[in-house]
Amino acid sequence: MITESTVQAEFHGGRSRVGPLTWGQQGTWDGIHEWLPQVKPFFVLTRWLPVPLLLSVGDVLEQISELLLRHESLRTLFHASPRGDATQEVLASGALDVAVFDRPADDPVDFTDIVTDCLVRAGATAFDHDQELPIRISLALHEGIPVLVVLGVSHMAADHTGTELLVAELTAMLQARADGKPVPAPKPSVQPVDLATRQNSPDGQLLNVEAMRHLREHVARMPPPEPARAVPLEPRFVRGEIESGTLPVAVRAAARRLRTTTSVVLLSITTGLLHHLCTGPVYRLDVMQSNRLDPDLFAAVTTLNQAVKTVVDLDAADFDEVLRRSAATMVAAKRHARYDGRLAAEVLRDVHLPPGCQVNDMWSTLPRARTTSTAETTVAWPERTAHEDMALYLDTGGTPDRMRLSLMADTALLPPDGIRAFLFAFEALAEELATGDVRLERFGEVFAGVPVD
Repeated sequence: MITESTVQAEFHGGRSRVGPLTWGQQGTWDGIHEWLPQVKPFFVLTRWLPVPLLLSVGDVLEQISELLLRHESLRTLFHASPRGDATQEVLASGALDVAVFDRPADDPVDFTDIVTDCLVRAGATAFDHDQELPIRISLALHEGIPVLVVLGVSHMAADHTGTELLVAELTAMLQARADGKPVPAPKPSVQPVDLATRQNSPDGQLLNVEAMRHLREHVARMPPPEPARAVPLEPRFVRGEIESGTLPVAVRAAARRLRTTTSVVLLSITTGLLHHLCTGPVYRLDVMQSNRLDPDLFAAVTTLNQAVKTVVDLDAADFDEVLRRSAATMVAAKRHARYDGRLAAEVLRDVHLPPGCQVNDMWSTLPRARTTSTAETTVAWPERTAHEDMALYLDTGGTPDRMRLSLMADTALLPPDGIRAFLFAFEALAEELATGDVRLERFGEVFAGVPVD
Protein backbone atom coordinates (compact mmCIF):
# COMPACT_ATOMS: atom_id res chain seq x y z
CA MET A 1 0.00 0.00 0.00
CA ILE A 2 1.33 3.44 -0.95
CA THR A 3 1.93 5.66 2.06
CA GLU A 4 1.54 9.42 1.81
CA SER A 5 3.31 11.93 4.05
CA THR A 6 4.57 15.50 4.02
CA VAL A 7 8.09 16.82 4.53
CA GLN A 8 9.42 20.36 4.26
CA ALA A 9 12.10 21.98 2.16
CA GLU A 10 13.36 24.89 4.25
CA PHE A 11 15.16 27.94 2.87
CA HIS A 12 17.08 30.60 4.79
CA GLY A 13 19.27 33.58 4.00
CA GLY A 14 17.62 34.98 0.91
CA ARG A 15 16.65 38.59 0.20
CA SER A 16 13.37 39.89 1.59
CA ARG A 17 11.73 42.46 -0.70
CA VAL A 18 8.40 43.98 -1.61
CA GLY A 19 7.67 45.50 -5.03
CA PRO A 20 5.13 45.94 -7.79
CA LEU A 21 4.37 43.24 -10.33
CA THR A 22 6.18 43.05 -13.63
CA TRP A 23 4.10 43.52 -16.78
CA GLY A 24 4.12 39.78 -17.39
CA GLN A 25 3.06 39.02 -13.83
CA GLN A 26 0.29 41.63 -13.96
CA GLY A 27 -1.10 40.16 -17.17
CA THR A 28 -1.05 36.69 -15.65
CA TRP A 29 -2.65 37.98 -12.43
CA ASP A 30 -5.49 39.58 -14.40
CA GLY A 31 -5.98 36.45 -16.53
CA ILE A 32 -6.16 34.16 -13.50
CA HIS A 33 -8.69 36.36 -11.72
CA GLU A 34 -10.77 36.77 -14.86
CA TRP A 35 -11.41 33.02 -14.93
CA LEU A 36 -11.59 32.13 -11.23
CA PRO A 37 -12.95 29.91 -9.76
CA GLN A 38 -12.18 28.00 -12.96
CA VAL A 39 -8.56 26.87 -13.20
CA LYS A 40 -7.40 27.03 -16.81
CA PRO A 41 -4.66 24.54 -17.79
CA PHE A 42 -2.07 27.25 -18.40
CA PHE A 43 -2.43 28.63 -14.86
CA VAL A 44 -0.33 25.72 -13.49
CA LEU A 45 2.63 24.34 -15.45
CA THR A 46 3.33 20.71 -14.57
CA ARG A 47 6.54 18.76 -15.15
CA TRP A 48 8.32 15.72 -13.75
CA LEU A 49 11.94 14.56 -13.65
CA PRO A 50 13.80 11.45 -12.50
CA VAL A 51 15.99 11.36 -9.40
CA PRO A 52 19.45 9.78 -9.85
CA LEU A 53 20.06 6.60 -7.90
CA LEU A 54 21.55 6.62 -4.42
CA LEU A 55 20.15 10.01 -3.36
CA SER A 56 18.22 10.23 -0.10
CA VAL A 57 15.07 12.24 0.60
CA GLY A 58 17.28 14.69 2.49
CA ASP A 59 19.54 15.09 -0.56
CA VAL A 60 16.56 15.93 -2.78
CA LEU A 61 15.09 18.37 -0.25
CA GLU A 62 18.45 20.11 0.03
CA GLN A 63 18.52 20.78 -3.71
CA ILE A 64 14.91 21.96 -3.70
CA SER A 65 15.82 24.40 -0.93
CA GLU A 66 18.74 25.66 -2.98
CA LEU A 67 16.43 26.11 -5.99
CA LEU A 68 14.07 28.22 -3.88
CA LEU A 69 16.94 30.42 -2.74
CA ARG A 70 18.23 30.94 -6.28
CA HIS A 71 14.91 32.08 -7.74
CA GLU A 72 12.98 34.76 -5.89
CA SER A 73 9.89 34.03 -8.00
CA LEU A 74 9.53 30.65 -6.23
CA ARG A 75 9.45 32.17 -2.74
CA THR A 76 7.10 35.04 -3.45
CA LEU A 77 3.63 35.78 -2.12
CA PHE A 78 1.27 37.99 -4.10
CA HIS A 79 -1.06 40.34 -2.25
CA ALA A 80 -4.08 41.98 -3.86
CA SER A 81 -4.62 45.71 -3.42
CA PRO A 82 -8.00 47.50 -3.21
CA ARG A 83 -7.48 48.69 -6.82
CA GLY A 84 -7.38 45.12 -8.13
CA ASP A 85 -3.66 44.93 -8.87
CA ALA A 86 -1.12 43.30 -6.59
CA THR A 87 2.29 43.57 -4.97
CA GLN A 88 4.86 40.81 -4.64
CA GLU A 89 6.54 39.93 -1.36
CA VAL A 90 9.77 37.94 -1.62
CA LEU A 91 10.41 35.86 1.51
CA ALA A 92 13.92 35.64 2.94
CA SER A 93 13.18 32.37 4.73
CA GLY A 94 10.42 29.85 5.06
CA ALA A 95 9.45 26.29 4.18
CA LEU A 96 7.69 24.53 1.32
CA ASP A 97 5.56 21.46 1.99
CA VAL A 98 6.58 18.53 -0.22
CA ALA A 99 4.14 15.63 -0.64
CA VAL A 100 5.85 12.22 -0.44
CA PHE A 101 4.38 9.03 -1.93
CA ASP A 102 6.26 5.86 -0.96
CA ARG A 103 5.48 2.72 -2.95
CA PRO A 104 6.49 -0.63 -1.44
CA ALA A 105 8.02 -3.27 -3.70
CA ASP A 106 4.90 -5.45 -3.76
CA ASP A 107 2.45 -2.67 -4.65
CA PRO A 108 0.91 -3.11 -8.12
CA VAL A 109 0.52 0.63 -8.79
CA ASP A 110 2.80 1.81 -11.60
CA PHE A 111 4.92 4.93 -11.17
CA THR A 112 3.29 6.33 -14.30
CA ASP A 113 -0.02 6.33 -12.43
CA ILE A 114 1.59 7.99 -9.42
CA VAL A 115 3.04 10.75 -11.61
CA THR A 116 -0.29 11.25 -13.38
CA ASP A 117 -2.07 11.55 -10.04
CA CYS A 118 0.52 14.06 -8.78
CA LEU A 119 0.22 16.14 -11.96
CA VAL A 120 -3.56 16.21 -11.63
CA ARG A 121 -3.33 17.22 -7.98
CA ALA A 122 -0.85 19.98 -8.78
CA GLY A 123 -3.20 21.66 -11.23
CA ALA A 124 -6.59 20.79 -9.77
CA THR A 125 -6.98 23.74 -7.41
CA ALA A 126 -6.10 27.40 -7.75
CA PHE A 127 -3.08 28.69 -5.87
CA ASP A 128 -3.80 30.87 -2.85
CA HIS A 129 -1.09 33.31 -3.88
CA ASP A 130 -1.57 35.43 -0.78
CA GLN A 131 -0.60 32.54 1.52
CA GLU A 132 0.93 29.80 -0.66
CA LEU A 133 4.29 29.74 -2.39
CA PRO A 134 3.75 29.50 -6.17
CA ILE A 135 5.19 26.00 -6.59
CA ARG A 136 3.89 22.57 -5.57
CA ILE A 137 6.28 19.62 -5.37
CA SER A 138 5.68 15.91 -4.92
CA LEU A 139 8.29 13.22 -4.42
CA ALA A 140 7.70 9.59 -5.42
CA LEU A 141 9.71 6.93 -3.55
CA HIS A 142 10.28 3.21 -4.02
CA GLU A 143 10.92 1.49 -0.70
CA GLY A 144 12.04 4.84 0.73
CA ILE A 145 14.35 5.66 -2.20
CA PRO A 146 13.53 8.82 -4.24
CA VAL A 147 12.63 8.00 -7.84
CA LEU A 148 10.75 10.98 -9.29
CA VAL A 149 10.09 14.65 -8.57
CA VAL A 150 6.83 16.20 -9.81
CA LEU A 151 6.49 19.98 -10.12
CA GLY A 152 3.42 22.19 -10.37
CA VAL A 153 4.49 25.80 -10.99
CA SER A 154 2.06 28.69 -10.89
CA HIS A 155 2.15 30.86 -14.02
CA MET A 156 2.73 33.75 -11.59
CA ALA A 157 6.17 32.27 -10.89
CA ALA A 158 7.24 31.11 -14.35
CA ASP A 159 6.17 30.82 -17.96
CA HIS A 160 6.77 27.70 -20.07
CA THR A 161 10.39 28.61 -20.81
CA GLY A 162 11.06 29.45 -17.18
CA THR A 163 9.57 26.13 -16.10
CA GLU A 164 11.78 24.22 -18.55
CA LEU A 165 14.77 26.10 -17.14
CA LEU A 166 13.77 25.03 -13.63
CA VAL A 167 13.54 21.38 -14.67
CA ALA A 168 16.92 21.48 -16.40
CA GLU A 169 18.54 23.23 -13.43
CA LEU A 170 17.12 20.88 -10.79
CA THR A 171 18.08 17.87 -12.93
CA ALA A 172 21.68 19.10 -13.14
CA MET A 173 21.79 19.84 -9.41
CA LEU A 174 20.53 16.38 -8.47
CA GLN A 175 22.97 14.68 -10.86
CA ALA A 176 25.89 16.68 -9.46
CA ARG A 177 24.91 15.66 -5.94
CA ALA A 178 24.72 12.01 -7.00
CA ASP A 179 28.16 12.28 -8.64
CA GLY A 180 29.68 13.90 -5.57
CA LYS A 181 30.45 17.10 -7.46
CA PRO A 182 29.63 20.74 -6.65
CA VAL A 183 26.23 21.74 -7.96
CA PRO A 184 26.39 24.00 -11.04
CA ALA A 185 26.33 27.70 -10.26
CA PRO A 186 23.11 29.56 -11.09
CA LYS A 187 23.04 31.35 -14.42
CA PRO A 188 23.01 35.15 -14.15
CA SER A 189 19.48 36.46 -14.58
CA VAL A 190 17.28 39.32 -13.47
CA GLN A 191 14.87 38.78 -10.56
CA PRO A 192 11.22 39.89 -10.92
CA VAL A 193 11.35 42.84 -8.49
CA ASP A 194 14.39 44.22 -10.33
CA LEU A 195 12.63 43.75 -13.65
CA ALA A 196 9.59 45.64 -12.35
CA THR A 197 11.88 48.52 -11.37
CA ARG A 198 13.38 48.52 -14.87
CA GLN A 199 9.93 48.55 -16.45
CA ASN A 200 8.89 51.56 -14.36
CA SER A 201 11.96 53.54 -15.48
CA PRO A 202 11.90 56.15 -18.30
CA ASP A 203 13.27 53.54 -20.73
CA GLY A 204 10.50 51.16 -19.73
CA GLN A 205 7.86 53.82 -20.23
CA LEU A 206 9.23 54.50 -23.71
CA LEU A 207 8.58 50.85 -24.55
CA ASN A 208 5.01 51.41 -23.38
CA VAL A 209 4.54 54.44 -25.60
CA GLU A 210 5.78 52.58 -28.69
CA ALA A 211 3.71 49.48 -27.89
CA MET A 212 0.53 51.53 -27.45
CA ARG A 213 1.12 53.28 -30.77
CA HIS A 214 1.47 49.90 -32.47
CA LEU A 215 -1.68 48.65 -30.70
CA ARG A 216 -3.77 51.65 -31.81
CA GLU A 217 -2.62 51.24 -35.41
CA HIS A 218 -3.71 47.62 -35.54
CA VAL A 219 -6.92 48.06 -33.57
CA ALA A 220 -8.00 50.61 -36.18
CA ARG A 221 -7.77 47.87 -38.85
CA MET A 222 -9.54 45.10 -36.93
CA PRO A 223 -12.08 43.26 -39.10
CA PRO A 224 -15.59 42.16 -38.09
CA PRO A 225 -15.93 38.68 -36.56
CA GLU A 226 -15.93 35.70 -38.90
CA PRO A 227 -19.48 34.39 -39.47
CA ALA A 228 -20.45 31.07 -37.93
CA ARG A 229 -20.18 28.16 -40.35
CA ALA A 230 -21.92 25.54 -38.29
CA VAL A 231 -23.98 25.02 -35.16
CA PRO A 232 -21.38 24.87 -32.37
CA LEU A 233 -20.91 21.83 -30.21
CA GLU A 234 -21.48 21.78 -26.47
CA PRO A 235 -18.97 22.56 -24.95
CA ARG A 236 -18.27 24.98 -27.76
CA PHE A 237 -14.44 24.95 -27.88
CA VAL A 238 -12.43 21.82 -28.68
CA ARG A 239 -8.68 21.32 -28.57
CA GLY A 240 -7.02 18.85 -30.88
CA GLU A 241 -3.29 18.22 -31.01
CA ILE A 242 -0.77 16.12 -32.85
CA GLU A 243 2.67 15.03 -31.72
CA SER A 244 4.98 14.78 -34.68
CA GLY A 245 8.61 13.86 -35.25
CA THR A 246 8.22 15.01 -38.84
CA LEU A 247 7.42 18.63 -38.02
CA PRO A 248 10.70 19.53 -36.24
CA VAL A 249 12.80 18.22 -39.12
CA ALA A 250 10.61 19.81 -41.78
CA VAL A 251 10.29 23.21 -40.09
CA ARG A 252 14.04 23.50 -39.51
CA ALA A 253 14.77 22.45 -43.11
CA ALA A 254 12.21 24.96 -44.43
CA ALA A 255 13.74 27.74 -42.32
CA ARG A 256 17.19 26.97 -43.71
CA ARG A 257 15.92 26.81 -47.29
CA LEU A 258 13.92 30.03 -46.98
CA ARG A 259 16.67 31.79 -44.98
CA THR A 260 14.42 32.71 -42.10
CA THR A 261 13.58 31.51 -38.58
CA THR A 262 11.46 28.58 -37.51
CA SER A 263 9.01 31.00 -35.86
CA VAL A 264 8.48 32.79 -39.18
CA VAL A 265 7.94 29.46 -40.97
CA LEU A 266 5.35 28.41 -38.40
CA LEU A 267 3.59 31.78 -38.61
CA SER A 268 3.64 31.65 -42.42
CA ILE A 269 2.03 28.21 -42.54
CA THR A 270 -0.60 29.42 -40.07
CA THR A 271 -1.29 32.52 -42.19
CA GLY A 272 -1.46 30.44 -45.37
CA LEU A 273 -4.12 28.22 -43.81
CA LEU A 274 -6.02 31.26 -42.51
CA HIS A 275 -5.91 32.60 -46.08
CA HIS A 276 -7.89 29.51 -47.05
CA LEU A 277 -10.22 29.45 -44.01
CA CYS A 278 -11.18 33.10 -43.56
CA THR A 279 -13.57 35.15 -45.65
CA GLY A 280 -12.20 38.67 -45.21
CA PRO A 281 -9.10 40.41 -46.56
CA VAL A 282 -7.67 40.85 -43.03
CA TYR A 283 -7.76 38.83 -39.84
CA ARG A 284 -6.88 39.44 -36.22
CA LEU A 285 -3.76 37.53 -35.20
CA ASP A 286 -2.31 37.80 -31.68
CA VAL A 287 1.34 36.76 -31.51
CA MET A 288 2.63 35.57 -28.13
CA GLN A 289 6.24 36.54 -27.40
CA SER A 290 8.63 35.07 -24.83
CA ASN A 291 10.39 38.44 -24.26
CA ARG A 292 13.80 36.87 -23.62
CA LEU A 293 15.91 38.93 -26.00
CA ASP A 294 17.98 40.69 -23.33
CA PRO A 295 20.94 38.60 -22.08
CA ASP A 296 19.90 38.78 -18.43
CA LEU A 297 16.43 37.48 -19.33
CA PHE A 298 17.61 34.31 -21.12
CA ALA A 299 17.66 32.30 -17.89
CA ALA A 300 15.09 34.26 -15.89
CA VAL A 301 12.59 32.17 -13.97
CA THR A 302 9.52 34.37 -14.06
CA THR A 303 6.58 34.96 -16.37
CA LEU A 304 7.65 37.15 -19.27
CA ASN A 305 5.42 36.20 -22.20
CA GLN A 306 2.96 38.76 -23.53
CA ALA A 307 0.70 38.80 -26.59
CA VAL A 308 0.89 41.42 -29.32
CA LYS A 309 -2.39 42.20 -31.06
CA THR A 310 -1.91 42.50 -34.82
CA VAL A 311 -3.89 42.43 -38.03
CA VAL A 312 -2.61 40.27 -40.90
CA ASP A 313 -3.51 40.84 -44.54
CA LEU A 314 -4.86 37.76 -46.31
CA ASP A 315 -4.64 39.15 -49.84
CA ALA A 316 -1.12 37.95 -50.62
CA ALA A 317 -0.51 36.95 -54.21
CA ASP A 318 1.83 34.08 -53.37
CA PHE A 319 3.58 32.33 -50.49
CA ASP A 320 6.71 34.46 -50.84
CA GLU A 321 4.60 37.48 -49.94
CA VAL A 322 3.09 35.58 -47.00
CA LEU A 323 6.63 34.80 -45.82
CA ARG A 324 7.76 38.44 -46.08
CA ARG A 325 4.70 39.67 -44.21
CA SER A 326 5.13 37.04 -41.51
CA ALA A 327 8.76 38.06 -41.01
CA ALA A 328 7.69 41.71 -40.66
CA THR A 329 4.90 40.74 -38.24
CA MET A 330 7.35 38.78 -36.09
CA VAL A 331 9.88 41.64 -36.01
CA ALA A 332 7.16 44.09 -34.95
CA ALA A 333 5.83 41.64 -32.35
CA LYS A 334 9.27 41.25 -30.78
CA ARG A 335 9.67 45.04 -30.67
CA HIS A 336 6.28 45.78 -29.10
CA ALA A 337 5.73 42.77 -26.81
CA ARG A 338 6.81 44.50 -23.60
CA TYR A 339 4.10 46.75 -22.25
CA ASP A 340 1.82 47.53 -19.32
CA GLY A 341 -1.32 45.44 -19.81
CA ARG A 342 -3.40 47.80 -17.70
CA LEU A 343 -2.49 50.64 -20.08
CA ALA A 344 -3.40 48.46 -23.05
CA ALA A 345 -6.76 47.71 -21.42
CA GLU A 346 -7.45 51.44 -21.30
CA VAL A 347 -6.73 51.71 -25.02
CA LEU A 348 -9.14 48.83 -25.66
CA ARG A 349 -11.83 49.84 -23.16
CA ASP A 350 -14.46 50.86 -25.75
CA VAL A 351 -13.23 48.53 -28.51
CA HIS A 352 -15.06 45.34 -29.46
CA LEU A 353 -12.31 43.06 -30.76
CA PRO A 354 -13.12 40.16 -33.08
CA PRO A 355 -12.09 36.78 -31.60
CA GLY A 356 -9.31 36.04 -34.13
CA CYS A 357 -6.40 33.63 -33.70
CA GLN A 358 -3.62 33.54 -31.12
CA VAL A 359 -0.29 31.93 -32.02
CA ASN A 360 2.07 30.85 -29.24
CA ASP A 361 5.28 29.29 -30.55
CA MET A 362 6.98 27.71 -27.53
CA TRP A 363 8.79 25.05 -29.56
CA SER A 364 11.23 27.44 -31.28
CA THR A 365 12.66 28.45 -27.91
CA LEU A 366 13.76 24.86 -27.18
CA PRO A 367 17.38 23.78 -27.77
CA ARG A 368 18.27 22.06 -31.03
CA ALA A 369 17.63 18.33 -31.15
CA ARG A 370 20.58 15.96 -31.33
CA THR A 371 18.40 13.12 -32.60
CA THR A 372 15.24 12.78 -34.66
CA SER A 373 12.06 10.96 -33.72
CA THR A 374 10.92 8.06 -35.89
CA ALA A 375 7.64 7.56 -34.04
CA GLU A 376 4.43 8.03 -36.00
CA THR A 377 2.36 11.17 -35.65
CA THR A 378 -0.30 10.79 -32.96
CA VAL A 379 -3.50 12.75 -32.46
CA ALA A 380 -5.30 13.54 -29.20
CA TRP A 381 -8.26 15.60 -28.00
CA PRO A 382 -7.19 16.77 -24.54
CA GLU A 383 -9.60 19.61 -23.79
CA ARG A 384 -13.14 20.94 -24.26
CA THR A 385 -14.35 24.19 -22.75
CA ALA A 386 -17.47 26.33 -22.89
CA HIS A 387 -15.87 29.78 -23.17
CA GLU A 388 -12.67 31.24 -24.65
CA ASP A 389 -11.57 34.72 -25.68
CA MET A 390 -10.30 33.77 -29.14
CA ALA A 391 -11.78 31.72 -31.98
CA LEU A 392 -8.50 29.87 -32.57
CA TYR A 393 -5.49 29.12 -30.38
CA LEU A 394 -2.48 27.58 -32.11
CA ASP A 395 0.33 26.46 -29.81
CA THR A 396 3.60 24.67 -30.49
CA GLY A 397 5.56 22.86 -27.80
CA GLY A 398 6.79 19.39 -26.96
CA THR A 399 10.44 18.43 -27.22
CA PRO A 400 13.22 19.43 -29.64
CA ASP A 401 12.75 16.26 -31.70
CA ARG A 402 8.98 15.86 -31.38
CA MET A 403 6.71 18.86 -31.79
CA ARG A 404 3.31 19.12 -30.17
CA LEU A 405 1.05 21.17 -32.46
CA SER A 406 -2.15 22.13 -30.70
CA LEU A 407 -5.23 23.90 -32.02
CA MET A 408 -8.19 24.92 -29.89
CA ALA A 409 -11.05 26.14 -32.07
CA ASP A 410 -14.55 27.52 -31.81
CA THR A 411 -16.59 24.70 -33.34
CA ALA A 412 -18.89 27.30 -34.95
CA LEU A 413 -15.87 28.17 -37.11
CA LEU A 414 -13.99 24.87 -37.28
CA PRO A 415 -15.57 21.57 -36.16
CA PRO A 416 -13.42 18.66 -34.92
CA ASP A 417 -12.93 17.25 -38.43
CA GLY A 418 -11.71 20.69 -39.50
CA ILE A 419 -9.36 20.92 -36.52
CA ARG A 420 -7.85 17.56 -37.45
CA ALA A 421 -7.54 18.62 -41.09
CA PHE A 422 -5.81 21.85 -40.07
CA LEU A 423 -3.22 20.02 -37.95
CA PHE A 424 -2.38 17.34 -40.52
CA ALA A 425 -2.39 19.89 -43.36
CA PHE A 426 0.07 21.94 -41.31
CA GLU A 427 2.40 18.94 -41.04
CA ALA A 428 2.10 18.10 -44.74
CA LEU A 429 2.73 21.69 -45.85
CA ALA A 430 5.81 21.93 -43.63
CA GLU A 431 7.19 18.84 -45.38
CA GLU A 432 6.56 20.37 -48.80
CA LEU A 433 8.17 23.68 -47.79
CA ALA A 434 11.25 21.80 -46.59
CA THR A 435 12.10 20.77 -50.15
CA GLY A 436 10.56 23.33 -52.50
CA ASP A 437 8.26 26.26 -53.13
CA VAL A 438 4.55 25.90 -52.49
CA ARG A 439 1.74 27.70 -54.32
CA LEU A 440 -0.62 29.57 -52.01
CA GLU A 441 -3.54 27.66 -53.55
CA ARG A 442 -1.86 24.48 -52.36
CA PHE A 443 -2.83 25.30 -48.74
CA GLY A 444 -6.50 24.90 -49.56
CA GLU A 445 -5.87 21.77 -51.60
CA VAL A 446 -3.95 20.07 -48.79
CA PHE A 447 -6.50 21.12 -46.16
CA ALA A 448 -9.38 19.78 -48.28
CA GLY A 449 -7.48 16.58 -49.02
CA VAL A 450 -6.92 15.43 -45.42
CA PRO A 451 -9.09 12.32 -44.96
CA VAL A 452 -11.85 12.48 -42.38
CA ASP A 453 -11.05 10.31 -39.37
